[in-house]
Amino acid sequence: MTRKMSLRRLLKLAAAVCLAATMTFSGYAGGISYAASDRPYFLAATYCSDEWVITFWNSESADMETELQQIAADGFNCIILAVPWREFQPSMEPVRYEEYAFDKLNRVMAAAGRHGLDVMFRVGYTWDYSKPEGQDGILERYRRLLYDDTARAAWRDYVSTLYQTAAVYPNFAGGFLTWEDFWNFVESAGSYGRGRDSREMAEKIGYSSYVAERYSWDEINALYGADFGAAEDIYLPSQDSPAFRLFFEFYDTFLNEILLESQQVFPNLSMEVRLDVDPVPDGEGGYFGSGHQSTFGCGSSSFTSAMYSVSMGREEDSRITADEAVRTMDQILGLTQIFNGGKPIFVDQFLFMDNTPGFEKNGRLIESEIPAFIVNSSDVLRRRSKGYGIWTYRDYCDSVVYNAQFGLDEKGWNFQGEAYVMDDGGNKRAYLPSRSAIVQDFNVQLKKGSQVHVQFSAAGDEGSHMTVNMGTESRTVALSEEKKVYSMEFPARQYESVTFRSQGNAWVDDVKVYTFVTQSEVYHFNGSPGMALDAVRELNRLLKN
Repeated sequence: MTRKMSLRRLLKLAAAVCLAATMTFSGYAGGISYAASDRPYFLAATYCSDEWVITFWNSESADMETELQQIAADGFNCIILAVPWREFQPSMEPVRYEEYAFDKLNRVMAAAGRHGLDVMFRVGYTWDYSKPEGQDGILERYRRLLYDDTARAAWRDYVSTLYQTAAVYPNFAGGFLTWEDFWNFVESAGSYGRGRDSREMAEKIGYSSYVAERYSWDEINALYGADFGAAEDIYLPSQDSPAFRLFFEFYDTFLNEILLESQQVFPNLSMEVRLDVDPVPDGEGGYFGSGHQSTFGCGSSSFTSAMYSVSMGREEDSRITADEAVRTMDQILGLTQIFNGGKPIFVDQFLFMDNTPGFEKNGRLIESEIPAFIVNSSDVLRRRSKGYGIWTYRDYCDSVVYNAQFGLDEKGWNFQGEAYVMDDGGNKRAYLPSRSAIVQDFNVQLKKGSQVHVQFSAAGDEGSHMTVNMGTESRTVALSEEKKVYSMEFPARQYESVTFRSQGNAWVDDVKVYTFVTQSEVYHFNGSPGMALDAVRELNRLLKN
């Protein structure tokens, strides 16, 4: 659902809670001890090197030491790693782990420690490009957590294995789940309709019994506009039905359950909770605000994790000043603390700007006000939180290429002719003797965009050329004898593969095929500083004092 509850209605909801009249907040909740690290305040950047979170774990990250040094120099004391479930655990039956992913995890933990950086995990990130073992896609995996003991056991083993791997490092700072990684079934549940499939799925996941045990048939039938009399009559409601409030309630209960199970093997694990109040039709032409406050306590965790965006509580197409944004942030985080018992918040995604496709109408800061908002948010963050994290430290593209830096040798590629992977002082590249080629068939579809961009690093002998094929389209460039970055554009359409073919001896590395670049104005896609960098550095300085 894209419709959101306004800030006024959010605050009205808060006023309905008697606790609001008596609680005040002046900082951290007393008596709470934090996760594995004893650091009093976390200043974090999500780390994915020169890739993005989906391709990071199968990339080489040859400049990791320099990158982490830069993060520390910018005033951060922690990095966040998004850890994809399937890429780390490609098989659930039997459980099997991917050695290369854990090797890189250990490498990052050690390198971060050398630069004085703690490490926090986003546990269970949904997306990756690894090829699944077995029939389940990644969304089916998450759906199976609702009803399948095998999937739940595999999940617990994954969470436990992550914790046991990281806990030996003194800079391990714990982690959090996120509602986002479990939300795809919520978005698809209403598509089952009213027939047998919908009733069977409602029974399978336990929704039917949940509703029947907690509500009278008069209440259920009023919301469904039906005449049910038994649990087996209940189907998954559509999102335009007043009954969808029941499904939201059921799913929040599931999220609490999966968190509690995970906390048994990952102590102090928190969860990024959904702050949005989702509108559900009330059956009278208006909307009921379905909030998710029942999840805000995050079980036994000492803190609540949350994403915060300046668009929250704002009307579509609104333009916001820094002062307005700071006041709204204070109100929404304060409201969160009302419902979580006063626990501090870790703002794991602090979104002061967002250019995500499909959300162009979201309220946003006036561009010239972005630096002022970042700096002026320091007081709210200090009072309400135990730290914050930036999702996009360096702008990244949505590349569909797996093993783009050949750190996993030929995995994911088809090497043709005499092509092979060469190791140049620890940096691997694809070496293409004249008339040889490498090909990758994409596991995923390109997202829609005005163009398809291909970028790669290459060099070759004097007079050598590299031809790149995307479907029936091809582009050829003359190569320099020194390493250069080459960029090409192709018409916007779906392509199944990319081919690199050399004329003359050459090498290729750092391949990206993409349609879109996510921006945050901290560091640009090419690594140059953005207009928000100085403000972020100042925010970190203020929060350290």
